[in-house]
Amino acid sequence: MAGWKAALASLGAAGRSRPGDAGGGTNGFEGAGRLGLGGASASGRDDAMVKDASTCALCGLTTYHPLFDEAGQVYCCPACREVGGLLAEREQQPATAITPEQSETTSTTLHLGGLWCPSCAWLIGESLSRADGVVEADVNFLQRQAQVRYAPDRIDPRRLVRQVRRLGYRAWLPGEQPYDEEEAHWNRLLAGGVLVMNVMMFSFALYIRQWAGRASPDTEWLAHIFQIFSLAAAIPVMILLGLPILRAGAASLLRGRPNLHTLIALGSFSAFTLSLRNLLMGSGHVYFDTAAVLLFLVAVGRWLEMQAQKHSTAVVERLYERLPGEAALITPEGEQRLPIEQVRPGMRLRVRPGERFPVDGVIATGSGYVDESLLTGEPEAVVRGEGDRILAGTINLDGSFQILATAVAEQTVAGQIGRMLHQALWQRSSIERLADRLAAFMTPLATLLALTAFLYWTWQVDIDQGLTIALSVLLIACPCALGIATPLTLWLGLGRAAEQGILLRSTGVLERLATISTFFFDKTGTLTRRPLQLHNVYVSGGDAGTVVASIAAVESLSEHPLAQAIVQGLQERYPGLSPSNGVESSSFRALPGLGVVAGLAGRDIWVGSRRLMEQQNLAFTADMERTLAAWQAQGLTVVYAGWDGRVQGMLALAEQARADAAPTLALLREQGYRVAVLTGDDRAAGRRWQERLQVPVFAEQSPEDKLARISSAKDVVMVGDGINDGPALAAADVGVALVHGTDVAQAAADVVLLNDNLRSLPWLLSLARVATRKVRENLAWAFAYNLVGLSLAVAGRLHPDIAALLMVASSLIVTGNALRLKKAALPSLRPQDQNSDDARNQAAAPVSPVLSSEHG
Repeated sequence: MAGWKAALASLGAAGRSRPGDAGGGTNGFEGAGRLGLGGASASGRDDAMVKDASTCALCGLTTYHPLFDEAGQVYCCPACREVGGLLAEREQQPATAITPEQSETTSTTLHLGGLWCPSCAWLIGESLSRADGVVEADVNFLQRQAQVRYAPDRIDPRRLVRQVRRLGYRAWLPGEQPYDEEEAHWNRLLAGGVLVMNVMMFSFALYIRQWAGRASPDTEWLAHIFQIFSLAAAIPVMILLGLPILRAGAASLLRGRPNLHTLIALGSFSAFTLSLRNLLMGSGHVYFDTAAVLLFLVAVGRWLEMQAQKHSTAVVERLYERLPGEAALITPEGEQRLPIEQVRPGMRLRVRPGERFPVDGVIATGSGYVDESLLTGEPEAVVRGEGDRILAGTINLDGSFQILATAVAEQTVAGQIGRMLHQALWQRSSIERLADRLAAFMTPLATLLALTAFLYWTWQVDIDQGLTIALSVLLIACPCALGIATPLTLWLGLGRAAEQGILLRSTGVLERLATISTFFFDKTGTLTRRPLQLHNVYVSGGDAGTVVASIAAVESLSEHPLAQAIVQGLQERYPGLSPSNGVESSSFRALPGLGVVAGLAGRDIWVGSRRLMEQQNLAFTADMERTLAAWQAQGLTVVYAGWDGRVQGMLALAEQARADAAPTLALLREQGYRVAVLTGDDRAAGRRWQERLQVPVFAEQSPEDKLARISSAKDVVMVGDGINDGPALAAADVGVALVHGTDVAQAAADVVLLNDNLRSLPWLLSLARVATRKVRENLAWAFAYNLVGLSLAVAGRLHPDIAALLMVASSLIVTGNALRLKKAALPSLRPQDQNSDDARNQAAAPVSPVLSSEHG
């Protein structure tokens, strides 16, 4: 499980960015090319596109479609450009950086409120970082917290709070009662709803007067009274629901960057101001109800968005909430309850039946069933015993365990998963950036159209008509739907995948998966069962004990599943074997695709493939060749060991396909995907696996061969688990690693199958297709709504009341459509009936042998 910690920790704050479109090249089944890897992988793209990559000056993400400000700074999206501009205006002279050596530092956590999007978090973090006396500041948008390290002799924590509040947000120090934004919004919504009902009551009386044909000079005085009552009822609504939006909109407008808040504020307060003008002049209609209802419906939409965002991050929150707060430490004096923050690696802890494991660890004593569904998504309990690794957050169902802690708090797998999911929510896909650009474009366009409509209709009719139509344009044009159409859907997709034990590095992975056409699978450890079984051992003369001990000593330093199976099998055959005796670990080297080498007793011990033996000029005997032919006829995997100029021994391992391997490959082929297997096995073994799996198998593939085949393909997924799969995983459009994979594989992958279930691949593809379809539906609806609505409003065919209603209805439709992703029907992850699996395998199309000794 150390691989998990390294892989997840390697994500970093910025993550890894991939370009959007596949480059040219022949298909990986037919040709081979080369891809230079430097920094982020280019997923098979051409060099020209890689050279065009830029780094955002604000968030540090790589962008292939940069935006520039007036000073020439590069940004990845409009939100970052806006935040960067504000920072430049507020902080012309950054504070002098301080280091821990220059001053004593301490840390504090600020609780934040009023954040609407990740750009708010960037703004707060950058502003705090530039404050005099602050060493570093890290703001988490989803947790609404800021971790600040500062010099207490240079800056007071209260100043940090004031720094945040000057930006228009709320902040509290530890120990203070945080502002519950959700509860406060709900309370405002309830109060605003009651007040809006009062406004509508008076407005309804005015509408009845018009509809009933009673609008005459005799009743004008009564209508005037109801208009005054409507004004009185609307003022509290404008204060309660309108002022927060007005402040945000005015700030954006003053910076010269109008946004969503600007349009809503313009629309609602224009309606209020126009109504007040008409009331004071004693002519024309009043739209106090329109202004009030618009703000109320926007507040309702915001509430629904908050609930949807809660759904999208529920997996992360549930993960954190279910981690125990304390542990039972075993001491010579007995047990002691200890806060989880005080637990350290190496401590011995007791976990009783029904309790959750508080940390990652290794079972020292005890055995029983453990529920790991919180992390893997698998409902069936598994048996765990002495020597097995255990994960924080899993449940001890019936055993009494003593465990040795190996990782605590944020270093546990659960903590790393939570961090990975948070970072994934922060990564922006190309379609999200497109939606942001459209929304940013709509705001100035709507303002220009409203001004044009006002001038035209004032010239054609009168100023009242011009103001009314301009108001309708402002109300209908708010790009709320465009702003939430994409991120909400992708967040929900990311959360649903996490519920099934599938971790995605970013929401952009879903977008890329929807365009995939080809799958490449590593064989050993990916499509085969773990661990492999040591079937036979052959020693060519000499002392068999020395040969076996030398092989075990070298292989004990390797992470490869073959090496682990060899060590385990040799220890079972030779109980007194100690793998670590005499090995020079500093001389150990892994040779990806070939084997390993290490110094032992003054000589190099080579263990690996036949190609490695031939490269080192290690000779085979005739008897060894006869034995090898017999083993290969049985379909065994053979590992060789040699030194002193000849091959000293051979080990045969029995490899069986996973139960879910053939059904998954057959299902992918049925769905129209091209599927192939890449293996380092020889041609004979490759043919047998091709017959067994019913897909093309490319044999004798080195890491370079795999990389060449992946980089020459388009829209390709690589699934692997070993060190030699790392370059191919990084080069693929989407790399998928299994949970038991090596550090290199997991660090290079975009997706990690924590549930260790290959059936997750068809399920994930279905999720990606549904999610991207929802995104397209939402964007199409939002674009069509704005196009038709603006046309009707400019033509004077849309009343302001209807325009306000349609604007909010559009946002609600988009939100509701996105939430349908939570209930979308997807393939089952559970094994199907064996007969149906056999039938599917038999129904698969014949596969012509496609084997390769070199590059395929």
